[in-house]
Amino acid sequence: MLPLILAATVALATPCPSDPLLTNPRLKVVRARDKTLDNYVVTLDVTNRGAAAQAPGIVQRLELLQNRQVIGTQPIPPLAAHETYPAAFRLQLAHKKKHPPLVVAFRYVPSGAGASRGNCDAANDTLNATLH
Repeated sequence: MLPLILAATVALATPCPSDPLLTNPRLKVVRARDKTLDNYVVTLDVTNRGAAAQAPGIVQRLELLQNRQVIGTQPIPPLAAHETYPAAFRLQLAHKKKHPPLVVAFRYVPSGAGASRGNCDAANDTLNATLH
């Protein structure tokens, strides 16, 4: 009888109401006015893959990390169901004729009231990327 009750409970469980997913990291390198520097534009999509919108007052941000150190942050607005927000970071690095791959990590960070309701699966809150 217990297995039947557990199966019914799992079947009736509601899907994740809102859950940001980090996808599609990209890199664009543009020569800066100062010819000794290059502008790196690192972009990423943050998509609410849940069936419900996030709470209007949720406070959340995206962090860009290199060697486990935060090198940039960007606030993320509350996302509607299935809405995608393109996030971008701009870095200036020394100019090189051949650019080595840029190894970074992106981390989604919810905080404040409503954080747990705005992100029901923390397993997909970090994305490691090697960008060329």
